[in-house]
Amino acid sequence: MKLLDIGDLPVELTSNPSAYIAVTGLDVENNAIHRTIWESFNASRQDRVSLFLKLLPVGHEFPKAKPKRTSYDWYVPKGILKTNWLAKHLTEVPAVAVQFVDLDWDSPAWAEKRLECANKLEVLRESLQGRSTRVALVLIQKRAALPGADDQIAAERAASLCSACDLSGKTLFVLPHSDHLYGYTLRLQNAFYELAQTYFHHESRRIKNHRDHLNKTTHQLLFVRHQFKIAFLTELKQDINTALKNYKQAYANLMEVRASDANMLEIKTIAGFINYKMCRLSFLNGAPLDAIAQFRNHVDIFKNKVGHPELAFEHSAWMSKQFSHFGDLFEDAVQQGLNAIQTQHPGFYYQQAANHASNRKMLCYKLCKSVEKPPDFEVLEGADSLEFYGQRPWRACCQSLEPPDPQKEMQGILALKYKEYHEVDHSMIIIPLLSSAVAQFKKYKCPRMKRQLTVEMGEEYYCYKDYRQALTLLKHVLWDYRIEKWRPIVSSILSTALRSAYLSASVQDYISLGIEMISNWILCSTDEKTIVQNNISNILSGKPLFAMPGISEQDNKEAEKLWQETMHNHKEPLIFTIQMASIVPFIECKAGFASESYMADQRITVTVYLRMNCPQPISFSKLTVLFNNEYYNHFCEVPSANDKINYSEETNVHKLNLVPRNTYTYTFSFIPDLNDIGKTIQITSVALQMGSDEYLCSVLHWTTPPEILSAFASGATSVKAGSFSDDPTFQNIIPLSHAIILPRSAQISISIDHQPPVLINEFYVFSLTIVNDEINKIDNVMLSVYLNEGQEQFVHESTHLSEVPEQPQQFVQHLACVSLGKIAPGEQTQKIIYLKAAEVAVRKIVFEVTYNINIEIDDQLLCCCCKKTQDLEVSSIEPFEFMVKILNMKFEEQQNIRTEEPFILKIDVHSFSSIPLYLEDSKIELPYQIKFVDKDVTSLLQNLSLDFNEAACECFVLVSDADCPPKINLGAYTLKWKRKSSSEQCYSIHTDVLLPVIDATKPPIFLELESPAHGWVRTPMTITYFIHNRTTCVQDMELVVDSSDAFMYAGNKQMHFRILPRDVYKLKYNLYPLVPGYALLPHLRLTLSPGRSNELSLDPLIREMIPSHIFVMPQGKGNSEDVARLA
Repeated sequence: MKLLDIGDLPVELTSNPSAYIAVTGLDVENNAIHRTIWESFNASRQDRVSLFLKLLPVGHEFPKAKPKRTSYDWYVPKGILKTNWLAKHLTEVPAVAVQFVDLDWDSPAWAEKRLECANKLEVLRESLQGRSTRVALVLIQKRAALPGADDQIAAERAASLCSACDLSGKTLFVLPHSDHLYGYTLRLQNAFYELAQTYFHHESRRIKNHRDHLNKTTHQLLFVRHQFKIAFLTELKQDINTALKNYKQAYANLMEVRASDANMLEIKTIAGFINYKMCRLSFLNGAPLDAIAQFRNHVDIFKNKVGHPELAFEHSAWMSKQFSHFGDLFEDAVQQGLNAIQTQHPGFYYQQAANHASNRKMLCYKLCKSVEKPPDFEVLEGADSLEFYGQRPWRACCQSLEPPDPQKEMQGILALKYKEYHEVDHSMIIIPLLSSAVAQFKKYKCPRMKRQLTVEMGEEYYCYKDYRQALTLLKHVLWDYRIEKWRPIVSSILSTALRSAYLSASVQDYISLGIEMISNWILCSTDEKTIVQNNISNILSGKPLFAMPGISEQDNKEAEKLWQETMHNHKEPLIFTIQMASIVPFIECKAGFASESYMADQRITVTVYLRMNCPQPISFSKLTVLFNNEYYNHFCEVPSANDKINYSEETNVHKLNLVPRNTYTYTFSFIPDLNDIGKTIQITSVALQMGSDEYLCSVLHWTTPPEILSAFASGATSVKAGSFSDDPTFQNIIPLSHAIILPRSAQISISIDHQPPVLINEFYVFSLTIVNDEINKIDNVMLSVYLNEGQEQFVHESTHLSEVPEQPQQFVQHLACVSLGKIAPGEQTQKIIYLKAAEVAVRKIVFEVTYNINIEIDDQLLCCCCKKTQDLEVSSIEPFEFMVKILNMKFEEQQNIRTEEPFILKIDVHSFSSIPLYLEDSKIELPYQIKFVDKDVTSLLQNLSLDFNEAACECFVLVSDADCPPKINLGAYTLKWKRKSSSEQCYSIHTDVLLPVIDATKPPIFLELESPAHGWVRTPMTITYFIHNRTTCVQDMELVVDSSDAFMYAGNKQMHFRILPRDVYKLKYNLYPLVPGYALLPHLRLTLSPGRSNELSLDPLIREMIPSHIFVMPQGKGNSEDVARLA
């Protein structure tokens, strides 16, 4: 038996119990078929039942069964649970023993084989004599032939074999070796499982029968033992609920056992076994709350049952193991799918286990330190071969309430105390438990618990003298405690970490932690801080260190030797950086600009403030201010020949020899780099150097600006240095970490002359006048004109800027670097810029002038680039509105035209410009299907001026060809115009207007009237109608002329006639006006194809083609020629 420590569990108890099936008769080494069968049995598949199959050699000897006890009257139990019982029923005494034999039903040597089977089973039964192990026989056959009604020979031989071997039909099996071997072995395993179930049921009943002979006065231990055995056998049956019930009963029986210091260890050991089983089965049964409740009850029962006072450390060890085992069970359940929560997870149990382990360590040092000489260890002989769990080797199998031999008892206790103090590595027990707890708290997002346990781990490593590991852990959590500003915790952790660095001779860590330790914010004695500060100075100068307080003399000697070796091996210069924003600083630093902005010709001033709060003065070797532009770094160094230092007290011999609780001010000034004009320069950091960069150098590094350094209260990633200052004046210093370099103020004036508004498509003129107001000449004068950002996209796309009024191929929105040459002081130059706008919008335009000028600053000649901008906002409008109408020859508006019939195109031009516009010319571009009626066509708008809200009209008489399409575009109208101004910069603009698309119809006829302009009352007049046939067919027409009250007429009143294709028919009438005024002409009515089905009246068409009235002049009383002339 393996020797178990206090609280440990045997492997047999923690494993998943399975029924033990003993297999014999398979020669896997020499027989390939047997080897295949055995491999099939051992194949790992999820659909297999839980069995433990073990292949045994022929003639294997099983443990002999004890004689059955018939009476318990005089039996006194020696213990609760034997140490070999679990292993015996798991791996030694099988539930089922299976004999394999190669035998076919049609074997020629059947009789001999049958006798051989009987003999083998007889030998197997004799080896299991006194056991209720089930015996089974498996026949390995070459072909699949099962006994049944269809095979009489097989049935008869199976019956004879069962009779000869004293087997029932349920324990004889046939295993054909075929392609479906796995299926056969699976069914065999299920059959073995059923046989094992009957075995465990029988064993449980047998143990229950024993209880009838027991009494609780003398056999209380047997009640516990038998109930535990029943529960374990039920668990082997895989009956979880019943097993859990039996374990609970066993635990209840155990609680009734009378306890004393002598048997307390045994009771707690068995209680730990049963509690483990109960918790494990509760988790498997899906009842985690029951498991937790049972464990809490278990702990509450035994937490005060310490046992022998001199062995109190054993109780802490046992308690630690209880929590550790339950944590393992809980973690296994989580891995199987249990959902734990932040307030209830395995980490709490590992933490408690670690706490009890730490208590064990404390009690060990308290109780066992006095045992210096090794005692007599003979009393511990046989500890690894005890018959019962939890008993002492010097009084094994003794159940008396008092020790039988007090002297031997004392020797045993001394031996246990000596082993506990000298052989047990407590740190290696505590650290893994803390590590498991940390992992769990990290998993369930409990950062503060995780940090606390990490500190405990670090302190335990320190006790274990693994100083480097302790240093690693403590440094890791020190960061978080600094952020949350836990002053006592930070001080304690820092003290331990610093001692770890000292004992491990870690140069960089000792200096990094030491400069934090000497801060006045850290809770530590001034004497200890002084020693640390002196040690830092000694390390930087290569001198021996002073012994650290709180460390034993032996450890100090070992550390001194380590430091000597470290310093001796230090050949190469060591330079390392310490981020002061991440630690509690012993020196505070603030750096900033004197102003938020500087001109390019102005000196930049930077001030650095330093204040220490350590015990003693310190001399630093170098101070450097670092910028985002490295060009400025060499201007801001101490010591430096160019710096200007203003001390707040008397000047020291060394510029960087600082005294605690004094504020030092260092001021630097320099001229900005011209390449940084328009940019922001930033103080990125300040570096303060301790030591020599030729030997050992520590660079204290502050990152700026201060607002990036997060405060403790904000819980960010670094420490705000200012929060540790003890000087309110220093705290009130708020430095500026950024400064912008502005261009030198331009001493020029820009005037822009223009005449708003901007008219669409014109070249709008900006006349710029630039006057040099500088006292020196300016050169490389450049003009840039562009649209201001933030305007809509279409505004940019419809704007063109140029130096010349030429039609662009592509619009330019940014006219850059227009050279204006040089300008002498007091002189001026002019430039014309043109703007063309294609869309109506408000445009914000920027005029920017840059130039170079040489100026002198502190006897240094600088070439400065100056810039001046001027913004201008202009609005653009449409200069005209065009209205296009289609009229017939009667000046009536119509929506379509008729082919080969004249019509009028009327175009109205309305001016929207507040500035007078001069119309130079206009023209119209027609499609080839439409032509002018007149041969010589000139614009009616030539040399015409339009003021605001005035309009001009232009008419064109047009006619379409016979082949005109049904829809036709009338073309485009172009108007040439310009601003009415005497300025030479006014250029002509062409505005194009697209004419509408109209419908064109083809009428069958065209009627034309030829008449005088007017008539005279009672004076005959002649009118002629021309009827044009516009078709390619002969037109049959009927004419009817209605009478009129205003006229008498002579001519055909009604007639039929025909008109040949593309021909003209003429009708002439003599009219005699009867009344003066606007008289109604006789109405002419034409009917196409009269008397036919397709008869068509042409009255609507005629009304649109010819006038319906004529003006008749009255007869005058005077000279008719005067009247005619007046008319």
